[in-house]
Amino acid sequence: MLTRTEARPARNADIPFIMDLLSVNDLLVEGLDWSDIGTDWWVTVHHGAVIGCVQVLMGKPLGVVNCLAVDPRFHGSGVGVQLIKTAEIILGAMGCDGYLASTSNELIKNKADRLGITDLGEVNIFVKRVFRYAKDTPKNDYRH
Repeated sequence: MLTRTEARPARNADIPFIMDLLSVNDLLVEGLDWSDIGTDWWVTVHHGAVIGCVQVLMGKPLGVVNCLAVDPRFHGSGVGVQLIKTAEIILGAMGCDGYLASTSNELIKNKADRLGITDLGEVNIFVKRVFRYAKDTPKNDYRH
């Protein structure tokens, strides 16, 4: 795990970095309006540079964790885990029972299977019903 990283809500100034992360991880959808990302994106910052991002969408009973991307230089460093922890804490605090997510990464799919996360096969969607990292987290609004 990297030291001196910070997960924080993304700002519009982070859009170019988020787009670069999504592009290098083959997740960028061309043709979308990226002029305002709203409040659904979170980033991990290391020494002032955005090195990871995730989209966290509220929903009842399940939220959605989408577009998790990490700078390839930091793959395997724990940045992705930090972003999942952040997403789980936010969704748990907002009253979600769990979340939907998807991946085409075989390592992530295998790890999800070992953790008991349901994999629905070819569509690469899994449902996580129990939060691992949100236990005993106070119910606060993490959007401040």
